[in-house]
Amino acid sequence: MNDALKLVSLTKKFPNGVTAVDNLTLTVPHGSVYGFLGRNGAGKTTTLKMITGLSNPTSGEIYIYDKKVEFGKPLSYKNIGFLPDVPEFYSFMTAREYLFLCGRLHKMSDGDIKKRVREIFELINFDTKRLRYKISTFSRGMKQKLGIAVSLLHSPDLIMLDEPTSALDPVGRKETINIINSLKEKYTVIFSTHILTDVERVCDRIALIDKGGLVLEGNINEIKEKKSGISSALNVEVVEVEDNNVKFTNFLSAVKKCGFIDYINHEKSEKGDIKILFKTSDRKMTGEELPKIIYENGLSLVRFEFEEATLEDIFIAATSTQPNTQNRQGAAV
Repeated sequence: MNDALKLVSLTKKFPNGVTAVDNLTLTVPHGSVYGFLGRNGAGKTTTLKMITGLSNPTSGEIYIYDKKVEFGKPLSYKNIGFLPDVPEFYSFMTAREYLFLCGRLHKMSDGDIKKRVREIFELINFDTKRLRYKISTFSRGMKQKLGIAVSLLHSPDLIMLDEPTSALDPVGRKETINIINSLKEKYTVIFSTHILTDVERVCDRIALIDKGGLVLEGNINEIKEKKSGISSALNVEVVEVEDNNVKFTNFLSAVKKCGFIDYINHEKSEKGDIKILFKTSDRKMTGEELPKIIYENGLSLVRFEFEEATLEDIFIAATSTQPNTQNRQGAAV
């Protein structure tokens, strides 16, 4: 099947001069769970609103399964299910009444709605007894589940979830992540969030945007492998010696001269060896040079181990180095 979503030079400028989305180009493969990442205010929600037809782009093009989206034409959006960051409901209705209202708006028959609700509630582990309850009695987590059910009701191929876990307690977050996992391979899911641990648990690919522009895009494992040198933690252990203070001080002075290794802290292990934590921007050079510096300063190497860069490390490094310009597109990896 064709790609689920394609954005081409998408831009949104507001009358006050703010550019919320800046020349954004990316492609979401069919069947993926696609993490759409960025700080609060990076332009994620504005982008989703343009895709769903709630906001008119200043320029650029949007394609859903190769069909060009035209603002103001409902048929352009019928293949989308959308859960906004703060879903609103008619709280005086029961969950059943609300779902039937939404289904009829999609021109579904009552029989199809009933069948579809059973399927969805089984998929997202929502007790069907809750259908009789008024929405006003629902917790935030239950409302989030109901919102996901509404987004799935008309069997769209593309599901867009805007910050679905940000206001939930740990139990609600876990349940929502489990639901997103259950949607894998059944739908294409765009998961917009700033909570990076959630992304690592469910997403296949990510796009990182900052100040409205694309900074980084690609498969998570490939990005981690390629960007691991951005912020690699390095654990080094050396043998304690009698005149260690002088040798260790000289060792740290020599490390500082490298320019690509940053000392963080050190502590003594239970065996009396010294554990040292560094950050490095060049894993290859560090692997070649640091053992030499250890040897040249009279210390004996016990352990030398790189820790894998986390998505959080990559996120912080990528966004903190972005220039404040109006044209910065990240390369796919």
